Amino acid sequence: MEFSLLLVALIIGHLLADFYWQPMSWVNDRNTRHFKASKLYFHVLVHGVTSALIITVWEYTFGWQQLSSVLIATASIMLSHYFIDIAKSYSNKGVVPFLLDQIAHILVIIALSIWLTDNNSFMAAINNMLTDPKILWVVCGYLIILSPSAVFIRMMLERLTSNFSSTGSLPLAGQSIGMLERVLMLSFILLDQFAGLGFLLAAKSVFRFGDLSASKDKKLTEYVMLGTLLSVSVTLFVGLGINYLIR
Repeated sequence: MEFSLLLVALIIGHLLADFYWQPMSWVNDRNTRHFKASKLYFHVLVHGVTSALIITVWEYTFGWQQLSSVLIATASIMLSHYFIDIAKSYSNKGVVPFLLDQIAHILVIIALSIWLTDNNSFMAAINNMLTDPKILWVVCGYLIILSPSAVFIRMMLERLTSNFSSTGSLPLAGQSIGMLERVLMLSFILLDQFAGLGFLLAAKSVFRFGDLSASKDKKLTEYVMLGTLLSVSVTLFVGLGINYLIR
């Protein structure tokens, strides 16, 4: 219970600090100036403050041990985040560096959670992680299928966008529609309402049919289908995974 609560709280903190509290200007500054980027240090500080607050609340909840553990864990998260992000800034943009970056951050969080909770083995930590708490896992799932999933899908489709010119769409409309679509799909999956999921996909197909028929562009049709299938696949993976964890 202690390990699971700390782990999911730190993951939520990481998702918030990395995707919701980091403007694109900070990312661009880091990718162009690397270790000289001032915004990188602000970003690391945000992670440090977020992690320190989470660990402090957790310590008070389960019995305060010592201040040094909070300081060591916070410093570890900040230093690891700094070096991982520096390494990523020198890599090519793409899905693989993005996934490796996030996996590295999560592994650090898992290791610190095991250390702070004095778990004797990784398997024991995994067993604790899969027992509870339900609500936080659901929150974690929604956070994943919003901004992180949008970044992942955009990277997957980025190489195809050069084939299309502007069609007068609203700025960020596609991303906003995709986020809302994934929120609805995840809600239907968590409620075991797969009929609602089918209705949503059918409704989207009806709305898209007119645009695709009018354009008579095979590349556009394939692009839309690929984007939809990626969005559905990511949400199904997250939704079924969350369902498994909370039941």
